[in-house]
Amino acid sequence: MPRIALALVLALAAMPALSQTKKAASKVRLTAERIMDRGAAALGSRAAWAAIQNSVVEGTMASQDGSMRGTFVLKYQRPGKFVIAHTMKGMGVIRQGYDGKTGWSHDPSQGLRKLEGAELAGVKRAAVMDSHLQWRKLYRKWELVGVRKVNGRDAFVIRLSPAVGRVTLEYHDTKTFRLVRTDMVTETAGGPVPIEVYPSDYRTVKGALIPFVVRQNMKTPEGRLVITMRIKSVKTNVAIPDSAFTMPKK
Repeated sequence: MPRIALALVLALAAMPALSQTKKAASKVRLTAERIMDRGAAALGSRAAWAAIQNSVVEGTMASQDGSMRGTFVLKYQRPGKFVIAHTMKGMGVIRQGYDGKTGWSHDPSQGLRKLEGAELAGVKRAAVMDSHLQWRKLYRKWELVGVRKVNGRDAFVIRLSPAVGRVTLEYHDTKTFRLVRTDMVTETAGGPVPIEVYPSDYRTVKGALIPFVVRQNMKTPEGRLVITMRIKSVKTNVAIPDSAFTMPKK
């Protein structure tokens, strides 16, 4: 849930230039591993997260220019299942899911697709509800590359390399260690779509801290698109049928 934007059908971020990279890194005593662990601890205890077996997150989403509006429903189920449905005005319903074995996507333009390669690897990572605690399993390499300003505050920049897929950059506030930005590149049917993700308005749900507002700055073939997601409700440990995560027949 902390990385709710990672579950979207949209893609995440090209690596930005780090003007302070080497100079700042030489002054930082903390390692990438310690920063990631402190970032995880900042989002609540392991016990609190372990007590959440599933969740249903509902909210709204809208583009900055008002051209896109809709709602979303995101469902997680341990271990490693998720499905997200976006209902967009004028576009219909866009869905993506992973049932523990099969990743899939369904939208009005592309129809139903079984995901493979980097797309499949991306949804498998997105399906991990407590990915902030499981990061060692999700990435094969991590490195502190510097300090950069995010919303006027210093943030440690961690480069995370998965076994399959592109590099992710995470920005952790140097004071609170909370995640304040994520940059990734997720593959889609139309090619890679760079996105910068800015989580904010962290609130506690059953002892777990999650962002209730997530702003996404995307670079699409048509130009820049800024979409803001706002969570309206979070329900935990509710009845969710396994069929909710299964790839539709058509």
